[in-house]
Amino acid sequence: MKILLADPDRDFLTVFKKVFESAGNDVTAVFDGTQVITKAAGHGYDLVILSRSIPSVDSSNLVEMMHKSCVPVILLLRGSINSELLLDQAVANSHISFPFYPDDLLRLVDEVMEKLHTPEKIRFEDAELSVSDFELSGGVRVTNEEINIIRTLTAHEPIYAGRSEPYISALNNKLERLNKKTRIRYIMKEGYRLVTNYE
Repeated sequence: MKILLADPDRDFLTVFKKVFESAGNDVTAVFDGTQVITKAAGHGYDLVILSRSIPSVDSSNLVEMMHKSCVPVILLLRGSINSELLLDQAVANSHISFPFYPDDLLRLVDEVMEKLHTPEKIRFEDAELSVSDFELSGGVRVTNEEINIIRTLTAHEPIYAGRSEPYISALNNKLERLNKKTRIRYIMKEGYRLVTNYE
């Protein structure tokens, strides 16, 4: 797999370039946004792993550019995830926050790439999720983590408070934007579940 790895921390680039290459990948490492644009043009990358704090070019613009080229993006965050980031029109396919272990990022890459090749449609109440497109009905982009939440809820498995909350908040906002009747609500002793008409 051809990976473009972009982060301003040169030590991080050195270490993780070796990690991905040892897993059999072809990796190009760059440290600013202009290099991302230059390298991404016509080089046929399968995945871009991009720091949100990349200098020279706003990371949202780079993510949008990758989407237009149908290249998936994992965004590296120096800080926690928030629902506002997940509502950006240029939302990445997935996010991971520092600090993390190399295996965490390798697993996330495998998960994202597997979904891209999964022609699965998840239908729930009045909405539909296209897994391989990372899209909610109506063309609203969702993340790897949001897909996992919808899968869990449609399997009637419980989700409780924790790291899922920003994603649940973002999903509810996206469902509202699409004028869907379905929402994700917290039910006492049951955890989060899908409800319709705010039952």
